Amino acid sequence: MRPWWPSEHAASCGARAGVVLCALGALSSLAEAQATPSDPASGRLVTRYRARFTDDESDHDVYQTLDVLLADPEGHWSGALLARATWDLDGTDPDSDFYSLADTYEHRLEGQLYHAYVDLAQPELALLRLGRQTLYETPVTLVFDGLRADLAPRGSTRAQAGVFAGIGEHPYESSSDGDAVLGAFAALRPWDGAELRLDWMHLEDERLGTEHEDDLLGLVLGTELGERTSARRSQLETRFTSLEGDARDLRLTADHLDPAHGFSLQASYYELLRTQQDLAAPLDPFTDTLFELFPYAQATLSATKDWRSFALLAGTDVRRVEDEDDVGEYNRDFERYWLTGSVPEVLSLALTLTGEVWRSDGSDYETWGATLARALDGGFDLALGSYFALYEYDLLNAEERDRVRTTYLDLRWKRSRAHAWRLRYEYEHDEIDDFQEVRLEYEWSF
Repeated sequence: MRPWWPSEHAASCGARAGVVLCALGALSSLAEAQATPSDPASGRLVTRYRARFTDDESDHDVYQTLDVLLADPEGHWSGALLARATWDLDGTDPDSDFYSLADTYEHRLEGQLYHAYVDLAQPELALLRLGRQTLYETPVTLVFDGLRADLAPRGSTRAQAGVFAGIGEHPYESSSDGDAVLGAFAALRPWDGAELRLDWMHLEDERLGTEHEDDLLGLVLGTELGERTSARRSQLETRFTSLEGDARDLRLTADHLDPAHGFSLQASYYELLRTQQDLAAPLDPFTDTLFELFPYAQATLSATKDWRSFALLAGTDVRRVEDEDDVGEYNRDFERYWLTGSVPEVLSLALTLTGEVWRSDGSDYETWGATLARALDGGFDLALGSYFALYEYDLLNAEERDRVRTTYLDLRWKRSRAHAWRLRYEYEHDEIDDFQEVRLEYEWSF
């Protein structure tokens, strides 16, 4: 996302680990002194130091994340803020293994604002929200700076409508020129336990010298099956979207939850009905780098069963590209099967074992993962484990690595209800190199 403050060039840090440890300690003491039960705000402040190493290189970064909910004691408004600052302590060479999107900015200290909005209480509106916000209910997730207004007709509990408008916000774009969003929705409860929703979205996006303008329609029907009780719930949902009048995709999902018997079942089917290419960023953020995404179908089935001393999770993913001539590096046929077993108490340890099988053209993998965990006195928790990822996405640096085996040691200390520390060491091995990573984290909840 675009930086939300003009940062100055950060100075190099000599004793990096020492500086970070002192800063974390100071934050802990300051937080303990300032936190009061009467504060009209709640949330958390997370400070994270990360060091990464290979045989030839190293990288040191500090991340500061603030997640806050605000409330007016008089009830006239409420709000929320989620922001992150990144400080690159030592700089990164573009040719380095650790170079990422976060290193493309001009400065080593940068901030990102994920959301910052205010909800104003209005008797005639179900919701009036101003600011940077994210829409999850719409056919595609949307981040924008602007206004959202939801109307609930007076005296009706079965109908709702809403509109939104603003400037689109796209991760790691430096300018909002030419970015606009506009939309509306209407929802109806045709019978108890069911909801029918219609969305219209108009998206404008200008990038790489090209203007994109797309209109998307979405239709969702969800319903509960049978009589819902505290012990059992089943539901079905169908989602369909249309782009510029042509069918775009279809998703079917089914869920069954039976807590009384420790059982759950989830099934889904997704089909991309048309080639995805050269669209506004919220619809297709990857075409510029990964090229077209051709039509495919994917089915997923998973189930869990809990017994008193044992738990199982099993599932499968099956994906097929519609035309075999369209199979490529980032859009291919595959089958995945997995099974996870957990034993909560083995010699005072919690044991989890996971096995996975991947099948695709030219690539077959059988992998396993294991974790041992134990709660210690004084609020400490210790875990040791290993797992394999065919694709691993690094959220902090927005990058993907292939076929990664990770072994880790995780130590957590819940110092009090408001303060927690975490130390994690990871050793990663992939087809290109070996990586070591150390993370030290302090979290203050207020």
